[in-house]
Amino acid sequence: MASIKWSDWKKALSTKKYMKNPIIPTYLYVISQDRMTINERTMIATLQGLVNNYSLIQIYTLSSSQPDYQIWLDDLKDRYGILYKIISNPWELLDLYKDYVDGYLLYNNKSLNDPSINNACSLASLTKCIAVDDAIEDKIRAHGITKIKGDLRNTDENWAYDNLWNSGLNHSIVIELSPGKASALRDYAIMTKALVFYEDKVNDTVLRDKVFSSMDKDSICLGWGPDEFVNVSTTSKYGISMVAADWSYNLTVLSAFPSVPMTQKSLMSTPNDESMHYVTFIMSDGDNQQWNLGTNYGSHKWYGSPYKGKFNLGWSLSPSLYYLAPTVFNLYYESAAHGSTNDYFVVPPSGNGYMYPSKFDRETLDIYINRLNDYMKKVDEKYIAIIDDSSFHDTNLWEKFTAKPDIEGLFYLDYQRHDNYQGEIIWSNNKPIVSCRDLLWDSIESEGELDLNINNRVESGLVDIHYSNSYTFVYVHAWSKSLSNIERVVDKLKENPKVRVVTPETFMQLIKKNVKH
Repeated sequence: MASIKWSDWKKALSTKKYMKNPIIPTYLYVISQDRMTINERTMIATLQGLVNNYSLIQIYTLSSSQPDYQIWLDDLKDRYGILYKIISNPWELLDLYKDYVDGYLLYNNKSLNDPSINNACSLASLTKCIAVDDAIEDKIRAHGITKIKGDLRNTDENWAYDNLWNSGLNHSIVIELSPGKASALRDYAIMTKALVFYEDKVNDTVLRDKVFSSMDKDSICLGWGPDEFVNVSTTSKYGISMVAADWSYNLTVLSAFPSVPMTQKSLMSTPNDESMHYVTFIMSDGDNQQWNLGTNYGSHKWYGSPYKGKFNLGWSLSPSLYYLAPTVFNLYYESAAHGSTNDYFVVPPSGNGYMYPSKFDRETLDIYINRLNDYMKKVDEKYIAIIDDSSFHDTNLWEKFTAKPDIEGLFYLDYQRHDNYQGEIIWSNNKPIVSCRDLLWDSIESEGELDLNINNRVESGLVDIHYSNSYTFVYVHAWSKSLSNIERVVDKLKENPKVRVVTPETFMQLIKKNVKH
């Protein structure tokens, strides 16, 4: 088997926050999680983490709940020539790869919230072991894995940090993962020697404070916590950004491919109708890595909708995809609508990962923004969606972003309610910062209400290209609305000759060129 020293790999990737598998697979063994018990899924995920950064023949998993992973697998076969074989029995996989395994670590997850599974996965990365629920220990031993190298049963949520943090674990990536998630993200955690932990009390952040405060500056937490606002505020305080990834799979395979500069499809000509109300739509939740990997691309509700390409629309993709799943990122770009109507990508909240700029560690923010600017140049994205807490008018904060040459503007969303600033536009370094005006969102603003609000603006005379109130930025809630909902709004707006729906890029260019400031 090929061998790569951890110290050499870590040194080579020291400037990269997202660690990639250094070995591109030549062949894959593919197994469905639907065919496995919950304990077998954990065993195979930890085996996958051990095997995939040593072997050219790697493990890839599928799941009926995450259908897009079949799309990525087919793409690897069709465009990269990587053939695969379906394996139906997880124990056959263990037999094939048991030479990669030095032993096993016991945990017990009968309650689905026992932290011993996370402690076992944290230690597994340091000991070349698989994590084994005690319910299948006898079967593991029957397959020739007989050396037990640790019993993590009855350990608490602090154990891995207290005992392993300074014993070889990665300090630039950690995995925040509920013990109830048997297999998602665990392969990548083991490959990268990342701490796997979870603190399930919303307002009790003692463990998170310890973990995040001792990480390298401008580092990444993959996974998710018990609460959005408290969790992201806590990571931000220590200069750590969050990537929603707790249902992500196969990152050890997908990250192996090169991340190369990409270009969005060229912009069509910018309109110059002076008596017009301009509207742009941006779909929410592009910061959600697992959604972009698992269900968005192929879903008839979202990116795979038959309505995609029938109107101009803004999307966002987590920057983590560019590094951890570049073949996936490339497919999104290649399949973007282009012609009389276009898809256009912006950076999701709030840059490299989800964070609140006003709460982000000030000493780390400049590092974060420099890395963000570099990323935006690589992927030809000019605008960022920002989520923050009542900070829209903090121009000193936004100047840190707009001072960068590849950041040309910001779309601002307030955390408490995204449209709190009602479409107001402010300026920083001659670049627009545009607040959300409308939310296409169940229980907040329906299709009919949105259509009526925009048409009322037109009737009120807000159709002057030079006037900031003649522009409407609509944020679309992905979990309660689909492209069919947007299409119904756009179809009604077409009846008004004074309304034009444009891409986020065109929207920003019109504002910058025409609005007095």
